[in-house]
Amino acid sequence: MSYKAGKLITAAQDYTTSWADLGSEIDTHELQTIALWIENDSNSGTGLQVQLLGKNTYSTTLEFNIPIKTVSSTSVLVEENVVTFTDGSDTKFVIGFTLDKVVPKVQFQVKATSAGSTAQVDSASYTAC
Repeated sequence: MSYKAGKLITAAQDYTTSWADLGSEIDTHELQTIALWIENDSNSGTGLQVQLLGKNTYSTTLEFNIPIKTVSSTSVLVEENVVTFTDGSDTKFVIGFTLDKVVPKVQFQVKATSAGSTAQVDSASYTAC
């Protein structure tokens, strides 16, 4: 089984009210899952959000949502997968995403409903297998 890990940012990254890339694209060819290890310093920011986008080729401008799937005996429901930190405090989380060995590249993105004056990602890294 393949295993990868790396830092997404080397310095704090401010939140904005538009989606912004968190680090560089990650090669996830043949990987089943990826986890984001993120430390937020919310300060006056609210609605801090994270999403993972898939890319079908390297450096493409086409980005696709990695959805949440709900499977029942009669249907498969798919919805956008955006993780929102609602409590407004500084947080440290591990967030897992399933890739099913079919997504060759991914890109994490962050934004805030209200960025405030100093809301930022203090550190972000990933592990994948």
